[in-house]
Amino acid sequence: MRILYLSFDDLSSPYAWSVHVRSIVNRLVAKGHEVRLVAPGGAAPGIAAPCDALKAGKLQHLFGSLGVFMESGRAFRPDAVYVRGIHATVTPALAAERLGRPLVAEVNGLLEVEARPAWRRKAVRVSHRYTLARAARVVTVSPLLARALTERYGFPPDRIDVVPNGADLALFRPGDREAARRKLSLPSDRPIVLCVASFYAHHSRDLLVEAARRAGALLVLVGGEPQESPGILARGPVPHAEVPDYVAAADVCAYVLRAPHPLFGFSPLKVYEYMAGGRPVVAATDMEDLREFIGGSGAGVAVSLGAEALAGALTDMLADREARERMGRRGRELAEATYNWDRAAGQVEESLRKAVGPGPR
Repeated sequence: MRILYLSFDDLSSPYAWSVHVRSIVNRLVAKGHEVRLVAPGGAAPGIAAPCDALKAGKLQHLFGSLGVFMESGRAFRPDAVYVRGIHATVTPALAAERLGRPLVAEVNGLLEVEARPAWRRKAVRVSHRYTLARAARVVTVSPLLARALTERYGFPPDRIDVVPNGADLALFRPGDREAARRKLSLPSDRPIVLCVASFYAHHSRDLLVEAARRAGALLVLVGGEPQESPGILARGPVPHAEVPDYVAAADVCAYVLRAPHPLFGFSPLKVYEYMAGGRPVVAATDMEDLREFIGGSGAGVAVSLGAEALAGALTDMLADREARERMGRRGRELAEATYNWDRAAGQVEESLRKAVGPGPR
């Protein structure tokens, strides 16, 4: 299958979206598919597919991107067009329509709910309706988003494929704690709680810091702006390939999320990477489905938002080595069985095949 993959995200940036695109595209290529990317700057480090350049700038995304998509599509002659995210533009849908190819839209969040001010929300709503009306199928990362797409936009549920994120099982695997600490120059005699995140407002960094302080742990933060204080070691952004060492060095991996709105359905990449690395997860969130997943999986403990509740969960986990090891093993089992990029790429491949329909490819 020949797949034209459109992205408005900068794939050279060290964020979760780059990991996602790289993981899916490389596995589709490994399965024998031909993929051509179109992304800002034409830069796609570590991705085993050619990438055409989308010029930077909001106006370029809104209008000029159509010409780039069409030029790439005519040269590549794809079987299907895949767009990562529905933004405030209809150019991916227009390109697929003019190329005469089915469109598969990946939805990782509802920009209509997040956009400000009101005029922009209205523009986003129009673009969402236009794109979804022309999409053959939708790939989304959570059941909550799937329901929202049906309820808000009337998209048929039988044409939505829920494909959770995953982890790279070869990169993230259980490692030796002491060896990892020596490699990273971390103390060998202190309990360590790790959190990897971009530390946006919804990650509630202050709550996490207070909870770790109460639990008497060294809090190691990877990602975001490095802001150190007593009891906190902030390493800032590191290459994705180095994150597994931090996971291996940790006793407990923490995840904190305050949902910015009720339809914040998403799939927590870092949680799956913690699980694949064989470390227990302690989470604090106001998202009930995420608490149920972590608590019900046997791979960790999840509590409601609050420093006291999180501190209690961290304290209990740090005091119980047997529970940590049991949950770490369970997390690895789940990652191997379900929450990995091989499974996710297989589901995306199947969604594309359904969109293209029968016939030799």
